[in-house]
Amino acid sequence: MRVLFCFGDGHWPRVKGGLQTATHDLCLALQQAGASPAVLCGLPADADGQPAPVHTPTEHDTSLGYPVFRSADPVRDLPLLAAAWEPTALVVQSGGRGFIDMTAAALTAGKPTAVYLHNVELASAGGWMAASPEVLVLANSAFTAQRWHALLGLHAHVVPPVVNAAACLAGLDAREKVLFVNPAPVKGVHLALALAGACPDIPFTFVHSWPLQSQWASQVAARVAALGNVVLLDAVDDMRPLYAQTRLLLMPSVWEEAFGRTVVEAQINGIPALASDRGALPQVVGAAGLVRSPHAPLADWVLALRTMYADPSPWQAAAKRQGLLHAAQTPLIAAELLGLLAAHASR
Repeated sequence: MRVLFCFGDGHWPRVKGGLQTATHDLCLALQQAGASPAVLCGLPADADGQPAPVHTPTEHDTSLGYPVFRSADPVRDLPLLAAAWEPTALVVQSGGRGFIDMTAAALTAGKPTAVYLHNVELASAGGWMAASPEVLVLANSAFTAQRWHALLGLHAHVVPPVVNAAACLAGLDAREKVLFVNPAPVKGVHLALALAGACPDIPFTFVHSWPLQSQWASQVAARVAALGNVVLLDAVDDMRPLYAQTRLLLMPSVWEEAFGRTVVEAQINGIPALASDRGALPQVVGAAGLVRSPHAPLADWVLALRTMYADPSPWQAAAKRQGLLHAAQTPLIAAELLGLLAAHASR
């Protein structure tokens, strides 16, 4: 089976968000299952958020181990690529630019089409999508499926993100840091900075993920520089050296997280999480950490942080168990996805 994943944002290695990492790991898992995956994605915006000019030539490479087609206008190019590459099915991923337009383009291409929902914000979808037997609906968590059913009456099959354990399993190091990934407002950067300021004796590592506008990135850097216990790093391809130094993952998201992939990657290393109670995070964290409301007083977060940092052992075994169990399900997840796509194509 040939599966073409389509989304409007950039892809690895230029953009390193959760959608991109999930897509990359899924493509590798599908290859292991005997399928042939490929990706059609957009070109990343510049530092100030300006999109690539539409006349920019489409790029094609196989540096990730599977074909990636990078286009300044993937909606325009999707029917052409579908005709040339001849996929068995098209999977349009939410969470990027032009999701609704790309879904329409996929249906126009005359190929069996699925949508894979990775977030729950209608605004980011670029419009509303009515339930249709022509479109197979997939969701990355039960939370995501339930939310889209409540919003639009969609019935989604839950296909959790696969996580490549080998790509995030780290060795043992000092394990002294509190790790916070993606210093964006919706990820709770203000709360993370407040916690670092309230706990000057605890070392923090902040690492970029999404491309941030240059003005905001400068503000974050300035606030970090005013603290003596925070190291701010650029986005990295390999998170293992960071996990090797991490005692506790901090994920104080303000928006509703549809899954929470970083939590699972940390769990594989036996690292518990202190997270917000937004979206799917309470289910993903489970017994391997604590959750607090992002609206709770700072003192509540400080108490939880200090308690977990002083002795993370009550949560470490659960973290390891949950993370490795999720990673072990990769072949089953890949097989389930291929089965759903094959059944939809036969209809």
